[in-house]
Amino acid sequence: MSNKVKQEMDQIEIPKEVSERSKMGIAQAKDEMRKERKSLPMKGIGIAAALTITLGTYMLWSNGFGPNESADSPNQVEVTEDGGVVIPALELPENTETVTADMIGLIVYNGKIYTQTATEISSEAAKAMVGEKLGTTKGSIDEWSEQEAYEEEFASTVGVAEVYSVKGYDKDFRIMTYAESGGEIYAEFFENVNGFTVYSGADVFGKLNLTGNISEVQYRTYSDWNNSIDQFHPIEDTELVNGFVEELNNAKPLPRSQNSDPIGTSRSEEQFKEVSLYLNDGSVVRLILLKEGYIYYGFVPVYFEMSEKVFNRMWDQME
Repeated sequence: MSNKVKQEMDQIEIPKEVSERSKMGIAQAKDEMRKERKSLPMKGIGIAAALTITLGTYMLWSNGFGPNESADSPNQVEVTEDGGVVIPALELPENTETVTADMIGLIVYNGKIYTQTATEISSEAAKAMVGEKLGTTKGSIDEWSEQEAYEEEFASTVGVAEVYSVKGYDKDFRIMTYAESGGEIYAEFFENVNGFTVYSGADVFGKLNLTGNISEVQYRTYSDWNNSIDQFHPIEDTELVNGFVEELNNAKPLPRSQNSDPIGTSRSEEQFKEVSLYLNDGSVVRLILLKEGYIYYGFVPVYFEMSEKVFNRMWDQME
């Protein structure tokens, strides 16, 4: 990272006093991260070494999970005049003394930060999707790391792992760790979901190769998701699913922020569902749907609003 970036990161401050709503938002964000990490293949290749360090809180505060709405913040998510949502490049602060929270895995590659994702991959499918080798992570970041550690190519929190491109996906968006040991395959995706402007769902969902690539769809209730219970129910209407997937590309992006994030008040059986899209390539994309017509994907600091007609038809299948 440049000296300018490092100077900007030094300007990030967490308010001394946080409102009750903000506190609730942070707790919910940690809960989301914990649930997402439970659903991801965290074993092997050092993934379980994800640590409690800077990035966790930085993501909570700067990417829409908590109060980071000061006008002078260099990492504020902004909305353009034409409705685009600007997601700033994810950068890390130098001062770690006052910043601690649950950490998600990260890898620094080609000057960008790739983080764990809400897309899973089976061992069998992973072997077929391994592309060119990009390098080896250093496992060099922990809560005591100096700023220089974050500037190294392949610095990470996942230990030492081989990093590859993913066949069928742009490496500027998705990379993967992959290893074979004792007859077992360990693989995990990491995605760069920062440093660009989202004008429609296509800017995120289009990168996931969903259209024409769905083999199965399942959902589970809020309580099952919240308690990590793998009790899924099928959605078998293929025409409905295809229409929903196509409409994802037209969904309107909205910034997640302290004052605008409906997931904070929608955690109930009636309002919250998790939908799993099983792709032909063996990957599984997890989405969160809220009854009001909103859709969330992983740790992307925006949520999406879909057309009422298409969304309601999908929601009715899960009632």
